[in-house]
Amino acid sequence: MKKRLIFLLFPAILSVGMGFAQDDSAGTGIPEKSYRSWSGLPIAMYDNDIGFGYGAKAKFIDFLKKKESFDIILFNSSKGERWYVFTFSIPDIEIRQGKTYPISFDLKAEYDKFLKYFYYGQGMGSREEDLTILTHETKQLYLTFGRGFSPTLSATASYVFRSIDYYNVEEGGTFTDELRALKKKNAPFLSLSVRYDTSDSQIHPTRGMRLTLRDDISGKIVGSPDASYNRLTIDFRKYMLVFGDKDVFAFRTLVQYIDGGNIPLYDLSSLGGGGEFTAMRGFALNRFLDKGKFLANVEYRFPIWWIFGGNVFVDMGNVWSRLGDIDLGKTAVDYGFGLRLYMKDFAARVDFGFGKEGMRLYFNFGHIF
Repeated sequence: MKKRLIFLLFPAILSVGMGFAQDDSAGTGIPEKSYRSWSGLPIAMYDNDIGFGYGAKAKFIDFLKKKESFDIILFNSSKGERWYVFTFSIPDIEIRQGKTYPISFDLKAEYDKFLKYFYYGQGMGSREEDLTILTHETKQLYLTFGRGFSPTLSATASYVFRSIDYYNVEEGGTFTDELRALKKKNAPFLSLSVRYDTSDSQIHPTRGMRLTLRDDISGKIVGSPDASYNRLTIDFRKYMLVFGDKDVFAFRTLVQYIDGGNIPLYDLSSLGGGGEFTAMRGFALNRFLDKGKFLANVEYRFPIWWIFGGNVFVDMGNVWSRLGDIDLGKTAVDYGFGLRLYMKDFAARVDFGFGKEGMRLYFNFGHIF
């Protein structure tokens, strides 16, 4: 088992906010008041895979008095991971939560580069020893428009400009030739979603449920000549208070299937790592790939002290190429625990996951679900 270490230092946790009496004179369902606040968090960490990591996250809300937010993440590591994200939302996602609104707009620009990106092959039968390492670089620009039809029902439409590049494939790997055949591609897609949401918060949900139906479309019709597919995702989440007003039991189940005449490797359904839609925290990033997947996550979240909290969790998932090929006996399971830092405008998370292939550690922002 690989030894992994992480150190998170928060020498200057900052969070400032102000608010005034509510007024709904505009009739939008979003009160006319000041939501102005900002939060900042420096990052310092060490992990065997990415080395020493450093950076910062900051979020600014309602400084233009339009109920907007600006969210920035800057991160680098000594072993080559680079992750830069800028997000502008109007109204901010927490301000629009539980409201009726005529239109929302989100712009997200993201650059993500891994010098060591993992590929194990496809299916639940993919072997750990077949790991092939390469460099993976993604540039994405999301343009998203939405509408809140009621306090619980909303819909969004996103167009995603995307550039993906694979290179520096290691010599002698099981899939070296296959991965070297991949070329840099512009791979935009269209995403449509409908959400029914009774939860009490986007940042720190403690009660209620969310059901999201999402369809991602790629092909010549949306400007992607190298892909042709339809990817449907059903995502259900439930939150409940237990043992008082601060302990939360959270459950999520997700089913995804992609169908089409030309499905690129990078758009297959994925499990592994600490991402929102791939969370199998006891396994490596991208550990299982195929056309379809099932994912279930269970967490108990509890307070520790001040703005610090903890969680224990279990993840389980399966991938398949066709519904008839599903083998529940091969379902992967992991478990673990984590730490949470609850800021006014976002949360930071550290998760330690344990599976049959060893221990993994992941750091990111926001709850997994």
